[in-house]
Amino acid sequence: MSGFEVQVSGQRLHDMQHELKALENNIRERAIRAGLVAVASPIKKTAKQLAPADSGDMAQAIGHRNINRRQRSRLGFKPDEVGILIGANRRINGRWQGRKGLWHEHGTEHMTPNPFLAPALAQNQSGTPQRFYEGLSKYLDRQRKRGTIQ
Repeated sequence: MSGFEVQVSGQRLHDMQHELKALENNIRERAIRAGLVAVASPIKKTAKQLAPADSGDMAQAIGHRNINRRQRSRLGFKPDEVGILIGANRRINGRWQGRKGLWHEHGTEHMTPNPFLAPALAQNQSGTPQRFYEGLSKYLDRQRKRGTIQ
């Protein structure tokens, strides 16, 4: 034992419970996001290989972004759900590549589809749960080493 006792009651107890719940939610969200990033890694790599190679901008633009709470609520996520967005979602040479990625993925009235994200996802579907749990456990192990969690 520590050799001393602490007793908390009233408003301070409520504040401490609220802080602990927020910490728990934060760690859970970050751990799940780490698992999703581990799942996304081979998908991004394959998508970069399959992306149109005219200038190389599309391959450079492929990455993932975290979906924040406000965006999740707009997209219909439940409050405790976590998500990331994989795609051509970066600026390259000052130009956002997302719209260009949509044109390639789905085609336009003047252009036939040249998909690269859907095939990358299809090629990397096997092993998804394993990659997710590996990413999640690596994150938790790092937090344990830092002393953030026990």
